[in-house]
Amino acid sequence: MLRFLRSYWHDRRGNIAILSTVMITSLVGVSGLAVEFGNGLLNRMQDQRIADAAAMSGGTIYNSTSSTTAMQAAVTNIATLNGVSTTAVSSSVVSSPSGDGNEAVMVTVRTTVPLALARVLWTASPGASMPVSATSYAELKSGLPGCIIALSSSGTGVTLSGGTGVTAAGCAVASNTTASVPCGTSIVTKALEYDTSYSECTTPNSITAPSGSTLTITKTLTSDPLSGATGVADSTSHLSSVSSISSPASPTVTGGTAVSFGYTASTTQTQLTADGCSGTFTSNIWTVTCSNGTYNFGAISLSGGITVNFNLAGAASNTYNFNGQICDSGTALHFGNGIYNVSGGIASGGGSSTTFGYGTFNIGRVSTGSNPCGAPTGYSIYNTGSVMTFGSATTASTFTIVGGINNSGGETLVMGGACTNGGNPCTGTSSSNSFTSPTGNSFNLGATTAGDSIVMGGGAATYFGDATGSGKLFQTAGNVNVTSGGGSCLWIGAAAEHDINGYMSTAGGTTLGSGRYSIYKYLWLGGGGGGDVTCGGSTVGMYGNNVTMVIGGNGVPTSGGCPNDSFCVSNGYGHVTLSSPGSGSLEGLAVIGPISSGNTNGALFTGGASNTTLSGAVYFPHGPVSLSGAGSLGNGTGQCLELIGSQVTLSGGSAVGTTCTISGQTGGTNGAVALVQ
Repeated sequence: MLRFLRSYWHDRRGNIAILSTVMITSLVGVSGLAVEFGNGLLNRMQDQRIADAAAMSGGTIYNSTSSTTAMQAAVTNIATLNGVSTTAVSSSVVSSPSGDGNEAVMVTVRTTVPLALARVLWTASPGASMPVSATSYAELKSGLPGCIIALSSSGTGVTLSGGTGVTAAGCAVASNTTASVPCGTSIVTKALEYDTSYSECTTPNSITAPSGSTLTITKTLTSDPLSGATGVADSTSHLSSVSSISSPASPTVTGGTAVSFGYTASTTQTQLTADGCSGTFTSNIWTVTCSNGTYNFGAISLSGGITVNFNLAGAASNTYNFNGQICDSGTALHFGNGIYNVSGGIASGGGSSTTFGYGTFNIGRVSTGSNPCGAPTGYSIYNTGSVMTFGSATTASTFTIVGGINNSGGETLVMGGACTNGGNPCTGTSSSNSFTSPTGNSFNLGATTAGDSIVMGGGAATYFGDATGSGKLFQTAGNVNVTSGGGSCLWIGAAAEHDINGYMSTAGGTTLGSGRYSIYKYLWLGGGGGGDVTCGGSTVGMYGNNVTMVIGGNGVPTSGGCPNDSFCVSNGYGHVTLSSPGSGSLEGLAVIGPISSGNTNGALFTGGASNTTLSGAVYFPHGPVSLSGAGSLGNGTGQCLELIGSQVTLSGGSAVGTTCTISGQTGGTNGAVALVQ
């Protein structure tokens, strides 16, 4: 037995077969591992290629839209086109792994590789697989938005002459044709773009970079950064509704007895009794008393030296109907709160003071032959007295004015608020005037047959209260025409919409409450001469914060220095400040000109229009933007200004300064997208 075992132990027959079996099994397993590892590497390379393409696509979309939804849609589209399930790809905006402070679009693709040959080395269930993933980062390189852009591919592009200068340290200057910066002029910018040619002075260079920066000059086409912008499209569409504004209908008033407040008490008392009220007369003062209800009167007039206190304690629900004109040519005429329907308009003269409490005012026109106060036919309110006031400091009023409003030289008109001067009524443009307005007023202003809704004389002060709130209006069926009002001051309260179906021409100082101003024709500062005025203690040409001016350009001035411009600042207007909204669809939009390709009316700053500050975009895509005669925009201190026109021209010592760019807008040097990991 021992011998048998020993012989068996030393018998080597069949060893090769055993070893071969073991080696073949190992070789198959190792080969399986190699094949499937290689297959995994191949799949990972494919996933990396898809991740790279998806990241670049998503980064490009995000760079132009800032929309993560649009970016993710672009990423999944690339994955689907390459046969990858949308559940296998993920994307997000993260900090770039390069560490340079930029953002990046990160895309990860996760797939699996089925295992087959490698299963001989271990026990695995059917369908076992190996996970594979790849990640790509597309960095969003910051572009340099353009703040001076000439969009037209013809014309003069960006042109400087006569000692002019542009300071745009934080943004690009771009022209889709030529850029001309001769000796004696200058542009300071980090980037100049042109599409045809550029020329500059070389001794020294007239195009330079800000201190500590480098200048890039590139031949490229610049796109319109505001083309299709929601705020621009909506504002242009809104102009169509402005064009349909017309004068409201006159109130219908019948019956009533005319009342003449004079020195013969019995006559006036008889007239008041006929109208359902009573009156007492003491020391040249009439006191009228009416109980609660509705009253019909004829025309109202005052003799010189007479003061009338008309039902001052009456209920605000009282209705007062006047069949004719209210003419205050006495000392003072004071009405309480209520609903007023006046078919023949309201006029004053001779230094009188006319006041109404808060309420609803439906005022018709002065008609031919019924103007005892000398009011021209067609006006609804004609103030040649001293002070005329409608409303209160705490309760809003509603105004439906059929004709125009005329506040003549040196007078004060208050609508929708209260104005005092040391406890007394306001006087002209005094710096001691204090105007207080409630919210919620509403103004529906018609126009005269000449097309004017608001007219002012020299030294006049006109106040309109705030018209904020749902359904509240500030609209005119005609022009805001202050062409002869040198030294005048106009205040317009806040409203979501300020709609002017005509032009706005000023010769004094104008203060604008917040909101959008849609002007169907044109805006001209200095159309009738004039210039800066001290209004409320401040020097003002035009001031508006949180405003957007939308100019239709449907008609331009037919005379003067702005014959082809729908936005014009001229004649010594040195204090014009307009700041665009900081949020919403109108964010960054200061002035929007005509956007129809057939309307080439532009913007002009001329005639010493200096120290003008516009924060936001001045956008005239088909019209020129020009500065001449030492006109200037900005002083380069914290002002975000963007000038976009068909061409941009500076001449005669003009200057533009801006230190920042407009949020959410692109243009100028295009932002790049690059794979970084």
